[in-house]
Amino acid sequence: MIPRLRRYGTVCLVIAFMLSGPAVAFSSSPDSVGVADEKMEAAAEKAFEEINKKMSEAQEAYYKPLTEAREKGLSDKEMEKIELDPELDPVMVVGPEMLKTIDKYAGTDAALGACDQMLALAGRSESAGWMAEKVMSALKAHYLKNEKLVDVLRYSHYCSEAMAPAMCDFLSVVVSESPHREVQAAGCYSLAKIKGKKEETRSEGLALLKKVQDEYGDVSYGRSVYADKVKGDLFEMKNLQVGCVAPEIIGKEISGKLMQLSSFRGKVILLDFWGDW
Repeated sequence: MIPRLRRYGTVCLVIAFMLSGPAVAFSSSPDSVGVADEKMEAAAEKAFEEINKKMSEAQEAYYKPLTEAREKGLSDKEMEKIELDPELDPVMVVGPEMLKTIDKYAGTDAALGACDQMLALAGRSESAGWMAEKVMSALKAHYLKNEKLVDVLRYSHYCSEAMAPAMCDFLSVVVSESPHREVQAAGCYSLAKIKGKKEETRSEGLALLKKVQDEYGDVSYGRSVYADKVKGDLFEMKNLQVGCVAPEIIGKEISGKLMQLSSFRGKVILLDFWGDW
């Protein structure tokens, strides 16, 4: 379970990035349609800005006990004991209105951005799974041919376990029906990561990662390409699962003496990986 303070920061970050994409016209007929689409996009952006304000207000009310506790100087351990009112959950309070607005402005970039945020938010609430499924239905109905769907898919494998089955179905449709290789690659990669989380579907995950490597290896992933990205994922899925023999680690102790992990085999070992960024 994510600590409340971390969830607080995560949700704040998710809300802050809402509605960040540039407007684009979805034209299907000549001349005046472009202007109409621009007006539709502008109206959508304004509508989601208003919802964003409501979400921020709901969020402030929901996390008020934590905010007050922090102002009083309570420790993180003490703050973790604070129970938040589930009826004030921002997703449950504002989510239904956002879904209606997504439906009203389906096809716009603003609605696509809202879909992305709703998936992120609903995925953190056990009672909001139905909202996530509504969003995925909207994405399938209106955005399967949109190349910007890649922005929604890139991190979709971070969904909750409860949301995973519906997400897998959605990603399978995207991989088979999207005309854009970037979207197919992102969908296939996320599907592989979700499948790889469970032992019973891990072989499917490995096969999908291999597919990403073979068919989408040249597709960009951040500053790299998927061929490089999946190397670490393949190693992790094959060698770093519960029950696997730990890979060899060779290094030096503080005293300078050579140390090998395999020399401790049969003993209980605590590995502490840390860094300074």
